[in-house]
Amino acid sequence: METNPEERFKEFVELALREGAVAARIIPASGVAVDERVRLKCTVPLCGGYNRYLTCPPHTFSVEDFTRVLSRYHWCLVVQVEAQDIGSSDKSTGRIDEGLLKEVRELHGAYKLRLLEIVEKVEAAAFKKGLRFATGLIGGSCILCEQCVEDKVSEPCRHPFRARPAMEGVGIDVFQTVGNAGLAIHLSSSENVRWTGLILLE
Repeated sequence: METNPEERFKEFVELALREGAVAARIIPASGVAVDERVRLKCTVPLCGGYNRYLTCPPHTFSVEDFTRVLSRYHWCLVVQVEAQDIGSSDKSTGRIDEGLLKEVRELHGAYKLRLLEIVEKVEAAAFKKGLRFATGLIGGSCILCEQCVEDKVSEPCRHPFRARPAMEGVGIDVFQTVGNAGLAIHLSSSENVRWTGLILLE
């Protein structure tokens, strides 16, 4: 492993920050926490993205397969985008319903798209520098289409070069991973929400 990854990957950190990330940290791939219970939360209670997007379960890597792939990497970049003036204190009066989910999606859409764009650009820059296995993931469900393709078995993704899997969908414990990077998410608080993405470098 490299003795000075911060220097080696400095240009990717700087690129992420230039493109609008509020934080970008290089961490060892071993700092990416994977836990089967995260994938469990995709189904209990059933997440609004489950079987709704090609980038979410059950259409993504299994936790076992992703863990095996992750073991082949040494370094990754954690990036965050902050939603301005949008906290995450509980706004519901009962169980989360479709209306509230739609409102959240609309509020956060621009920030999730910015996160995707940053992940795309860093991944492409890393590939052009010879890191041919650079791979990006995003937080939360896909933002590219209002509604994903209907037949997820035979219909291809409309944005195959842009869509990225949800970190949670492959079992990444985003809370723990962000903590391992010395960062915060600010969920369930009045602080601005931070959306997190990940680029596996090598």
